[in-house]
Amino acid sequence: MRSIDGISDDGRTTVISARYLMIGGVAAALAGTAWVPQPAARATAPCRTSGLDVALGQGEGAAGHYYVPIVFTNFGGDACALRGYPGVSYVVDRRQVGDAAKREPGPVPALTLAPGQSAAAWLDQVNVDVYDPASCAPTPVDGLRVYPPDNTKPVFLAEPNARACAKHMPDQHPLVVRAVQDGNG
Repeated sequence: MRSIDGISDDGRTTVISARYLMIGGVAAALAGTAWVPQPAARATAPCRTSGLDVALGQGEGAAGHYYVPIVFTNFGGDACALRGYPGVSYVVDRRQVGDAAKREPGPVPALTLAPGQSAAAWLDQVNVDVYDPASCAPTPVDGLRVYPPDNTKPVFLAEPNARACAKHMPDQHPLVVRAVQDGNG
C-alpha cells in the first residue's frame, strides 16, 4: 500500500489506519501511566459529647461576676473538631431555671483537639444579688447543663451554692458565654 501525504492508493486506508493509530496511541499512553485515584482528604470528625470530658476550671471573681472556664478535653483516640459556643443553663432536678446563657460576640475559631488536648469557653455568672429580687426571683440551683458546641447530648456540672434568676429579665443576662478557644482557661 502506497501513501502520499497520508493518502493511500485506495484513498482511505491510511486515514483509517491513522485514526486507529491515534486512538491506539492515546490508549497506549494512558495504559503506560499508572493513574490511581487518591482518597479525598478526610475531614476531622466533630467532637461528640461521648468523647469529651467536660468540667469547670478554676474560676475568678470580679465586681459581682464570677468567671469560670468550661473545659472540654478530648479523651477519644482520634482528633476531633470543636467550633462555636456551648449551650449553658442553670438547672434544678434537670429542669432549666431562668434564661440560657447569652452568647458574647467575638472570635469563633475552628479548633482541632488531639487526644488529651483541651479547649475552654469562659462563662460569666452574674451574682444574682445585684438584681432586684422581685425582677429576678433568686433560686438555688443544682448546677449547669452544658451542651458542647454542635451537640444535642448535655452534661451536668454540679455547682454547690449556686443561685440563678428564675424569671426572664429583659436586657439582663445573668449568664454570658464566650466561644470555645484554644487552651484550658
